[in-house]
Amino acid sequence: MIWKLFESLIKLTFWQRLALCSAFSLICNSFSFSSQSEPESKALQILSGHTDNVSVIAFTKDSKTLISGSRDNTLKVWNLDTKQLLRTLLTKSEGVTAIAVNSSVVVGGDIDHSLKVWDFKTGKLLRTITGHSQPVESVAISPDGKTLVSGSDDRTIKIWNLSTGQLLHTLTGHPNYISSLAISPKGKTLVSSSGDVDNSVKLYGNIKVWNLQTGKLIYSLKQVSPVGKIAISPDGKTIFSSSFGQIQTKDRAINTILLWDLSKGKLIRNFTENSESVESMTVSANGKILITGNFRGTISFWDWQSRKLLQTIKSDTDPINAIALSPDQKNIASTANSTIKLWKAPLKFD
Repeated sequence: MIWKLFESLIKLTFWQRLALCSAFSLICNSFSFSSQSEPESKALQILSGHTDNVSVIAFTKDSKTLISGSRDNTLKVWNLDTKQLLRTLLTKSEGVTAIAVNSSVVVGGDIDHSLKVWDFKTGKLLRTITGHSQPVESVAISPDGKTLVSGSDDRTIKIWNLSTGQLLHTLTGHPNYISSLAISPKGKTLVSSSGDVDNSVKLYGNIKVWNLQTGKLIYSLKQVSPVGKIAISPDGKTIFSSSFGQIQTKDRAINTILLWDLSKGKLIRNFTENSESVESMTVSANGKILITGNFRGTISFWDWQSRKLLQTIKSDTDPINAIALSPDQKNIASTANSTIKLWKAPLKFD
């Protein structure tokens, strides 16, 4: 019975899954979980302005600007020195599902199947890129700023020339929606993920590693649970993957973080120390700290090599939809529902 339920979950779109998680969170908080919850930590700043769920956030490389994307059909650009809203970019669509930022542009993945490229300093829409047949779930820009990658509910990954919008490659092979994308620090390797269901009605997830320049598949990995988010360590050696949700029985819980050797394509370890369902995650610039945003509204800081929990921040009672660490490693941004919270980093990451 439980497998039937989660098979249905995997087939939902991004926004259907997000709405279901929010509803489930409200139900849980009205029962026994509320009596066990820890008090919320105090944020450095709360950025208000969105009117619907904020699904994605990203810092600019100079750490002075934060960009957020929401179901309210807008991207918002925030000045982090003044904590003020600089401008709102209206997408004129059904909502933003993914963003990627380089030195001058932000790319928004959209429910209307398109990619929109903005100059976030001027607010000018530079181009709209079309080609997917279903909503875009994830986007990434290569370190050199020349290549854009998008993953969609249409089960394809597309590689584009960012400056012209020209389609370079279409990658196929994932049996379900593309849940996350990550590009290696040197820009040579693309990692993609999805959540899938096999013919035996068993849940699993796929991670695929590609040559970014040629679009050639290097290898595939199968995870024991649907993959929600992925990240690559700054040294390019390790893939971090999280599962979509958490399934518990009397005797067993599916681990929600797994670590993989990127060069060898082998599982390093199941991160059994984590007991929360991971909704978002990022890695510190030195590669030592894994930061996760969890279903129960907690931000956790892990020394992943020793598997030690170093610090937690109780941010909200709702799932942490997105999390980002500023490039200067001084601030953390998190989102739950329509609110963005800024935190002073509780640890030194040097």
